[in-house]
Formats: sequence, structure tokens, C-alpha cells
Amino acid sequence: MEKRGGAVDWKTGMGDLDVDDHLPAHLADHQGAEESPAARTSPQVPWLLNSKRPAITRARCCAAIGVPIGVVFVVAIVTGLSINHVYTGDAWNGGRGQVPFPDPDNLDVQGSTEITLNALVQGSVCAAVASGMALVRFGFRNYTHPRVYGVFSFVSYVILLLVLLYQVYDGTDVTVLTNSQANAFANQIYNFLGGTFNWEDAKFATTFRDIVQVSDFWAFMRGPFHDFLLGSALNRLSASDSAERTTRIPINAPAMTNVQFNAVNDHNTRLGMVPWIVSYCNMRQVVRQPEVIDVPSLLGTQIGVEAFTGEFVEEQAQVSPVLSQLYASQNFSVHALPRSFTNAFGQSVDAWDVVGTTRIGYPGAGGLVLTDTTYPKCYTFNATIYSVDYVEGSHGCIYRGSWIAEWAGYNGTQFEQIYEREIQTLSTGVGVDADTVLVQLGCNVLNTLEKIQAYTFYTVELMPSGQVVPMEPTVILAQYPFTSQDDVWFPLILGFYILCEELQDVIVGGWKDYFLHAGWLNLFDWMTVFMLFMLWVFGAIYQGVIPELNIPWQMRTDTFWTLALVQSYWQTLLGLACFCMVTKGLKYTKNVPIMCGIGNTFSHAMVPVGVLLLVIFFLLFGFAIVFQIKFSTTQMNSFNSLGTSLFSVFRGLMGEIDTDGIFGASPIFGALLFCLYVTVVLFVAFTILIALICESFSAVMHQCPEKGVVVSFIAWYQGIKHQTDDGSPTKERQDEDLGVELQLREAHNPVYGDATELQDVSNEREVLWRQEMQIELREQGLQLKAMARQLHQLQEFMCRQSDGGRNAFPPVG
Repeated sequence: MEKRGGAVDWKTGMGDLDVDDHLPAHLADHQGAEESPAARTSPQVPWLLNSKRPAITRARCCAAIGVPIGVVFVVAIVTGLSINHVYTGDAWNGGRGQVPFPDPDNLDVQGSTEITLNALVQGSVCAAVASGMALVRFGFRNYTHPRVYGVFSFVSYVILLLVLLYQVYDGTDVTVLTNSQANAFANQIYNFLGGTFNWEDAKFATTFRDIVQVSDFWAFMRGPFHDFLLGSALNRLSASDSAERTTRIPINAPAMTNVQFNAVNDHNTRLGMVPWIVSYCNMRQVVRQPEVIDVPSLLGTQIGVEAFTGEFVEEQAQVSPVLSQLYASQNFSVHALPRSFTNAFGQSVDAWDVVGTTRIGYPGAGGLVLTDTTYPKCYTFNATIYSVDYVEGSHGCIYRGSWIAEWAGYNGTQFEQIYEREIQTLSTGVGVDADTVLVQLGCNVLNTLEKIQAYTFYTVELMPSGQVVPMEPTVILAQYPFTSQDDVWFPLILGFYILCEELQDVIVGGWKDYFLHAGWLNLFDWMTVFMLFMLWVFGAIYQGVIPELNIPWQMRTDTFWTLALVQSYWQTLLGLACFCMVTKGLKYTKNVPIMCGIGNTFSHAMVPVGVLLLVIFFLLFGFAIVFQIKFSTTQMNSFNSLGTSLFSVFRGLMGEIDTDGIFGASPIFGALLFCLYVTVVLFVAFTILIALICESFSAVMHQCPEKGVVVSFIAWYQGIKHQTDDGSPTKERQDEDLGVELQLREAHNPVYGDATELQDVSNEREVLWRQEMQIELREQGLQLKAMARQLHQLQEFMCRQSDGGRNAFPPVG
């Protein structure tokens, strides 16, 4: 009989190659007695250090150690140099910079906080720590018993996962999104700006999402935005002189503040205890240069019309004199700011685009901004401090597109009067130019108690057709104040460690064993590495796009969209990284009964299900095209564009599709198209999907868990459970053992049965097994004797034919 070894799981080490472990004790001893004298006299290796694995060559061992370490250091160095060069200008040393907003823990330092960015040092340090951890793992994997390594592998995974989740849900170290007050803070902002407004003779109150024309936008500015911007300033008792202002008290929550007034500079210099405060709000307009083109009319006449085919306005010289004079007549000056800005490290950075509802990319910074030049309310001159005339928004006047709410906080009544005058003038004049294609309102809100800041953006698009389309409001939360990441950053260490782990497995075990034995669950490992790596990259980019600390007459608050967008992408990557790290634990279910079937089903069904999902995607894509072409001009918004239509037909799988609108727009064709869509995609395709999963489950249901700590413990527990007082197996146990043995024979996989069940079979079953083996051997011997007799007869016949029968063979006894 051929002895078979158990399969080894390179990822978990829970398997076992020792054939003796699959045999009864007395047979294992007998087998050991047949070893050579040299083997019997070799020194005994301690059980903990007996790896029971084939020895690897020295070259492969060196490669398994050196290649992963080299790869992580190359990745860290190249990425660190690139980030430093782009965002600090010094590839090797990084940079230091001053960022806006004071540190709430050190308010004596006014107006700024210092941050540092050196991605090269951070990446190299994390690579060194991860390499040390990978060396320890390599030693356990190749020079200890498989069960020891299995325990080490699982425990290390659990510890790393718990540390990652602890840092994520701590609410301060990695992200503030998991802070207990983060959701309440964001919802409070949404509630403020999402309130209803009913201006003048409007019959129905509307919200920001209901805006369809420019007058609705200005009504929003008079309503919810007015209350949001002025909340901090108006929710305080006013005072008539500077002496009384220092003792005033906030009166209304939640937007209240206790600001210490500085009579010298005549504006706020210190933030006290604040549930939250609006720091500033900015309004900018993105304008396209119109271009006159001739188009033929119905009667063939060439008519000159303006088409927005030019570039965005980005230079001061591109502001037309007519537009400047028009604004000047209403006591406003207009500035055209570029889309690039200077970051905290003195480097020029291009702002990331604002993607509209029609997938048009608008500049994420710059555009036209306004300044209120009304004298003497807003226009002041101080030759002692500044050698030129300048416009300061210290009274609440809009200045370079911004309302600096914290400056105007000491006189909320005056702030409100100025704001209402500005909105009235802009709404009845040229507040939104005819060439404007986008208006964006951006605010920064500080919650110093929870050390959270929010970037709020409410944006509207102005279509060439005249329609005003509001984009989805955005509230992005980030840490307050800005802080630098530590050089030893755990998510990056974890990503580099998993990368070393995977490369070691490929080098030592070979790519066939890596991809075929461990299955498609390795995909989660590589996804985890990628997400954690990109998490580090976007964290460094976040610091690199923080705007510089501007002096008052050069202030720009239109540059924070890029910062908020990077933070949004970073949040997405963090969620995906945690998801991949958690699902990585499916690999360890191979060694747990019942759970192994679930994990094996995922691995077995990955390829067929992936192919079927690709077919389903093509079906959905085809139906999306038909729906979009047929119903794009109807009142249904579900099929306005191809992307929207594709998402709508996917939602239709859950029953969320506008069937009434489809039937109303096209009673015959629409009804037939919807029925065909439901039949093909939902009934046929998804029935096939369920069949594939059932087939995969049936294919792996006979695969028993590999031998390891969990299986051994369960076998020990079952053995105690099914023993009588004298230690003999119960009748129930005997019947169960017989059923297990028959199942294993049917599955043609006796290894797992030997390892998990047959060690506990009673002596009676062992005797029966030996008797069956003896009968089988006896039958094989009789067959060999019959074959030898036939061969002898054939040879005798051939000899007689060759020599005339003179020689004959002795008969076979």
C-alpha cells in the first residue's frame, strides 16, 4: 500500500507532511523500526523545531530573504522621493511649512501650525520595521513545526488586524471619521444648509436640491446660507465699546463662540471654547470665455451667437473691462484667480477638478471672486502697517470672494447688515455673469472641542440651456489642526509586511503552489497591500496640498477643494483597506470544520462566477444603452446619461426602477423592453449564478479541514465525548467512525480521514482493517501465481515449437 502525505497549506502552516501522524500508533512504531541504521542513529530534533518540510536550497533561501526586503525598500524610496520632489521641492530632505489655523492646545501661537513632510524617511522607516517582522515570520515558517507556525500566523494576523482597527476607530490617530461626534457634526451642517427657503411671492418652500434657476440660488443665499454664515456672529450679545466686548457671552447653541477681542488690531485673535464656529465662507464663479460663431438659421441666414468653446478664465487680463466697470458701478471689484496655488511648502500645485453632473471637469480653484469696495464700511487704509491701500474684510464685507466670519464676530449686527446689502446688490445686478458656468460656495467649520474641521461645498452648474443644476452637497471631515504623520506609521508597516509575506510564499513554494493550492483568496492579500500603500500616498498628498498661510491682502480661501477631495479619496481607500484586511481571514477557515467549506466555495467559485458576472455586465451595459437612447428626453432622470442609465438598470435588479415612467413614456415598447430585461438578466442570468455557486459548494463539500491545532482539539474533544467510563468507544461512536470511513473512501481522500478520525478508532476497527488488508494481499498473491503459471505455459509452448519438444520446463507448483 502506498503511503500518502497530507497537503500543506503554505499560507497558514496548519497542514502536516508527516505520514506517521496519519497511522495508528503501533503501525507508526513498526514503520519507524524499518528505517536504516543511519537514520536511527541521527540526532533527534526537538518537536518545536521539526519543520517536517523539504529542505530548500541555499539560493532560494537567500532569495526569499533578500528579494522581499529589496522590493519594499525600492518601493518606499522611489515613492518617497517622488512625493518629496513634487510637493516640497527637496526630494531628499522634504520640507517644513506653516499651515492656517491655530493649534487649540496652544492658542498663544496665533494663526498657524507647523507641519513637516518627508515621505522618504517615513517610507524607509516603515520598510525597515516591516522587513524585521518578515524575517521573524520566515524563521517561524521554515524552521519550526507546522503547528507552531500555524499558531504564530493566526495570532499575528489577529494582532495586526486589531491594532489597525483600534487606530482607525480611536477617532484621533488615523481618521476622525470614527469619532463619536463626527456624524452629528456633519448632519448639523447638512441641516443648517439644507433648510427650506421661501422668498417673496414663492408659493412653496424649497431646499438647495430644488434650485432650478438663478433666483432660487439667491433665495438660498438669503435663507439657509445667511443663517449658517452669521450664526456664530449673531448668537452673541453685542456691545457698544471694546471694553464691554471682552466680557460678552454666547447666547444660542450650537454655533456659539467665546472670542477674546484684541482692541489693537480690531479683530478676533483668540478662539475660546467653541462647540463649533464658521471660520470663513467663499464664493467663486467659474467662467468660460465666450466665442462668437456663425450658425445658419432655418431660412439660411448666418446668425452670430456666443458659444462656450473657449478656455476657463484664469488670468487677471482676461477679465473684460466691461465686466469690471459693471461691477465697479455697484461698488465691487472683480479678480480672476488662477487654478494653481502655493502650498504650505512653497510649491505651486494645480488644483484638482470639480466634476459636474455632466462629467465636465471644472477648475477646483480660481475663477472670478468679488471684493466689496464700499467706503468707508469696507475700504480702509493704514499706512503704518501696510504701505498701500488695501481692502480688509474685518467688518464682514466679502473680500477676495470670502466672508471671514471669525473676523466679523465682534459685531454681528453690522456683519448681517453688510451681508444682506451685498446679496441684494448681487441678486438684482450682475451677481452671476452670463458667461458663468459654475458657482461654488465653500465653508470651513471648526469644532475645537472634538478637534474636527469640516469642509463644506454647495455647488451649482449653469447649463448653456439656462437650467441651473445643483450638485450633491459635500461635507468632508478632517483633523483639526493640521498635523504631520509619524515616521512610524502602522498602516504602511502592515502593507509592507504583507507584501514581504506574499513574495516569500511565491519564492519558496513556487508560483504553482502559490496560485493553485492557496487559491484565489491570495487576491485579498494583494488588494490589501495596494490599498494600504495608496493610503500612505494619499496621506502624503493631503499634506502636500494644504494651502500656504496667506497675508491678509493676498488671502485665498478658494483653494481648499483639492484638500477636501484628497481627504475624500483617502477615506475611500481606508474603508477598502479595512475590508480587504478583514476578508484576508478567510484563509484561516481552511483549518476550521464547517467554515472550511465556505472558504473553499469562495475560492472554487471565483473564476466561473467572475466570468458570469462579466457576461451579466455586458447584458446590463446593452440594456443601459437601449434605455438611455429611448428615454433620455423624457422627464425621468434615471436615464439622462449612459452612466446614470447603467446604474439605474443595476438598481432595477433590486426592483428600484421607474416602471410607471417607462410605461407612461412608451406603453408598448417600454413594457416589452422591461419584461425582456427582467427575464434575461434577473431570471436567467442570476439563476445560472446560483447554480454555479451550488456546483462549487458540492465540489468542495467533501474536503475536510487540514490537520492542525483546531482540528486536533476538536478530535480530542469528540474522543472524550464519545468514551465510556472505562475508556472504550460507545456504540454511537463506532457507528460514526464507520460512516466517516465510508465517506472518506467515496471521496478518494483517505489522508484527511487518517489525520482527523482514524486515530480515535477502536482496536476492534483496527483489527478489522488489518484483516481486510490481509485478504486483499492474499487475493493479489493468488492473481500473481496464476499469471506466472500462464507465462510458464506460454514459454514452454514456444520452446517446443523451436526445438521439436526436446526441452521442457518444470511445472509451476
